Amino acid sequence: MKLHFASSIRAKLMLLVLACILPAALLAVLLINYDYHLGYDNFVSSATAIARANAMEVDKELAQVESALVGIATSPSLAEGNLRAFDAQARQLGARQNIFNVVLENAAGQQLVNTFLPYGASLPADPDSISLRFLRERDTTFISSLFIGPVAQRPMVAVGIPLRSMAGDWGALTATIAVERFGDILRAQNYPQHWITAIIDRGGRIVARSADMQRYVGTQAIPLVRERMRQQAEGAFETRSLDGKEVLAVMARAPKSGWTVAIGIPLENLRSEMRRKLWSLVLATVGLLGAGLLIAWTIGTRIGRAMHQLIEPALALGAGERVMPRSYGVREADEVGAAMARASEMLLRARHQASHDGLTGIANRAMFSEFLARQMAISERSGSPLAVLYLDLDHFKAINDTHGHAVGDQLLIEASARLVSQLRKADLAARLGGDEFAVVLAGAGADEVGSVVDKLSLLMARPYQLEGWSLVAAASIGVAIYPRDGAALEGLLQAADQAMYAAKAARKKTAAPA
Repeated sequence: MKLHFASSIRAKLMLLVLACILPAALLAVLLINYDYHLGYDNFVSSATAIARANAMEVDKELAQVESALVGIATSPSLAEGNLRAFDAQARQLGARQNIFNVVLENAAGQQLVNTFLPYGASLPADPDSISLRFLRERDTTFISSLFIGPVAQRPMVAVGIPLRSMAGDWGALTATIAVERFGDILRAQNYPQHWITAIIDRGGRIVARSADMQRYVGTQAIPLVRERMRQQAEGAFETRSLDGKEVLAVMARAPKSGWTVAIGIPLENLRSEMRRKLWSLVLATVGLLGAGLLIAWTIGTRIGRAMHQLIEPALALGAGERVMPRSYGVREADEVGAAMARASEMLLRARHQASHDGLTGIANRAMFSEFLARQMAISERSGSPLAVLYLDLDHFKAINDTHGHAVGDQLLIEASARLVSQLRKADLAARLGGDEFAVVLAGAGADEVGSVVDKLSLLMARPYQLEGWSLVAAASIGVAIYPRDGAALEGLLQAADQAMYAAKAARKKTAAPA
């Protein structure tokens, strides 16, 4: 025998959920991967924008120094050659603008004013200085790279502008700035604690650094950074910092000074943050998948329970029992249950119609014969008494012909009710056809049978009040005792029928005039 194994509704629902969710989960994995790379690119773009803004801050800081020099270059004291007064003004400017010192030089490189030294002190001359040569050749603002001040012996940056007096004499005005001023720029940015930021001059030397500034100022940036600085104005790449940390280096060049702001973001922190976001998305996807499966499991369990609850009414329907409508918690199951309840009613109605008289509602000939055969078998086994009564209504045909079938039918209905009213639950009354009735008295002895016959004779002889008529249709009753009068069903019924005709004839003889 071939066995077929069918999966449950719950399993099928879960497979359906998996079929729906797995493609979505695969798409989610692709989207998560895409989002990871997109997030990385967006982070790089954001960090580049920060580096670009910081580079502009560097140019802005240098532009402020340049503006201060341009302003003091218009001093009347300088035009008049009053160097003492100009020296005092330059010192005031340095104090206001956080400038280390201001130097005024002539075309030969001789310093005329140096606010780092007292006015009147002997000042050096350097006709071949880089700044003086740049200003003389290009006649535009000069911004130096990092250098060690010859007098102060500390890292400095210089900003110089060319001068030309009304008399046509040429000179240069230069302001020197301490690198701490650029460190203040980095500290003002409020970078994340783990970021490492540096300002690098055109020569690749570190001017300021957000971490260990004293240690690294003046140090050359790593070779890869210097190479990228020469190749492009902006960029991002992975490398190692000077202190050996793996970082994502993001850099942007300031357009005027040519200096570069480089931001080093430790890859460990960056990857940890990206992984945290990635796992959040993964867990969210897994959570949705699990929730979908749980919901499918719950719904499948509910449907399966409803289906199992339909087994009992289905078996009851098969056994011919009454099925009552009820709720199973699932609409479709409720509809099936309601259909079984309707089918039960139809089957019971059909069974009732098949075994009961359509007019009076009592048993018909088929049910009577089945019941009598069963009682005869019980009586044979147990030796209990059994009697059959056969009844026929007198004058029924005349009443039916005279008053119509409706009155005749109503008389039959009331006669059936009178008949049933005198019987026990163990007994059975049936209409065999027309105005003929039969009764099975189970377990009734001769005395009890006689008492029932007497009661029925008196009751059936009472007038019927039907549609304003008082009609009399007494019953002739014949009795047959099992097995005395017949050991077989047909013989017993025939004996009862003959007894009924004998009783009817005796009634007619008694009723005839003498």
